Amino acid sequence: MAGPTSTTTGGHLEYYKAHGIAPVLYQTQDLGAHLERRDSLYRSLGLPPVAFKGARVLEVASGTGQNSLYVAHCRPQSLDLVEPNPAGLAAIARSYEAFPLRHTVPTVHATRLEEFAPQTTFDIVLCENWLGADPHEIGLLRKIARLVAPGGILVLTIVPLGGFFPNIMRKLLALRIVPPGLDFETQTQFLVDAFGPHLSTMADMTRSHRDWVQDCLINPHYLNVALPLDTVLDALDGEMEALATFPRFVNDWRWFKALAGKNRRFNQNLSEAYRRNVHNFVDYRRLWPERDAGTNADLERAFHALHQTALAWQAALLANNDPALATRAAEIGGLLQTIGKGLGDVDRALGGSIAELLAVWSTPSVTAAMVRTMSNFGALFGRETIYLSLTRPIIPDVG
Repeated sequence: MAGPTSTTTGGHLEYYKAHGIAPVLYQTQDLGAHLERRDSLYRSLGLPPVAFKGARVLEVASGTGQNSLYVAHCRPQSLDLVEPNPAGLAAIARSYEAFPLRHTVPTVHATRLEEFAPQTTFDIVLCENWLGADPHEIGLLRKIARLVAPGGILVLTIVPLGGFFPNIMRKLLALRIVPPGLDFETQTQFLVDAFGPHLSTMADMTRSHRDWVQDCLINPHYLNVALPLDTVLDALDGEMEALATFPRFVNDWRWFKALAGKNRRFNQNLSEAYRRNVHNFVDYRRLWPERDAGTNADLERAFHALHQTALAWQAALLANNDPALATRAAEIGGLLQTIGKGLGDVDRALGGSIAELLAVWSTPSVTAAMVRTMSNFGALFGRETIYLSLTRPIIPDVG
């Protein structure tokens, strides 16, 4: 994935360090609810509490450390956290200082993954909401996979382009409405006011609007976080087998006695299910019947083209290249028409949301008031983050 900025990993880190932020802080006043959420997630990925107990666990890009609290409470043999952001490291320390439950004390490595060189592999490796599809990051993905012991489990997050689509457009709208010359704090509040009505439609959101705006709308590297499923499966082909996803979008009705040799096909089965559900990643509130993979392929191509064009539009904006900016803006409008028609075939109201988005995007001078009052598109958020667990298989050699 080509982009106008540096790689996601380095780009995010430099942005966070420049502003002294770690904008991924959860609101965990109800600690029990936070731990229940993590338990619900991990059990859906094939990791009940007993899987962590006594295990060697590594979490890469651990952010504020809040997610690792659940793992620590499961009493793993060891828990290693890799986090290079100074603001994140300070947040990790605060998280554990305030954690009242019995737990394994983590070993925190204040380093980038590139420099992390452990002398052992791990039973469970966790890496959430960090890697994109830049070639450098795919190399890091392979490095993470090599840290998983035989029989161990890797948990990643993928970002399907259909699920990313609504926030791609929010990012572009943000760039259009922000007045030039605002300092970081003023810009943050301006965008919180503009997009707050959108974010307020999500009752279960656990990040503050402020953190979300800084991480997604102001962050110049945000568009680089897309990580399609097939990119991950291709990168780890022959090395890791898909175990589960959350949300779950695959059913496997095969007879287990047939699942040997080439018939195992766990990765292929998952990929095929993804293609039948491309439309179901667009709106987290609703679920539609599976569709023919060929029909969905046209929609997926449109999402891919829009993502690439959005990157080019952002590059033109940063370069003050007005002719390229106008060309890319028109291309985005055309792709929104295509996407709106494709999604309208799925659901009339969904198509209407895209029509509202297109009307705002096509306005020569988009304003914060226009964004704030988007009654249909405003509530449209995709299933942007999909959790994926994979395992390094152990197949006995019986001679």
